[in-house]
Amino acid sequence: MPEPQYEYDVKPFSLAPSELENSKFAFNDILNDRASNGWVLNETLRIDASSFFLIFRRPSDE
Repeated sequence: MPEPQYEYDVKPFSLAPSELENSKFAFNDILNDRASNGWVLNETLRIDASSFFLIFRRPSDE
């Protein structure tokens, strides 16, 4: 059986401690927007104390 093929999408995200409540809503919006197009949060990559890459994946059509 062949391995499933995936495509990936990377979204930068900044989290300012003084704006935690607003950042929570922004994070939710990103997750819901991507999920509506079949993307699943696969991994987060921390860049520094307040910057991340959100890495999404979904099955490829190929």
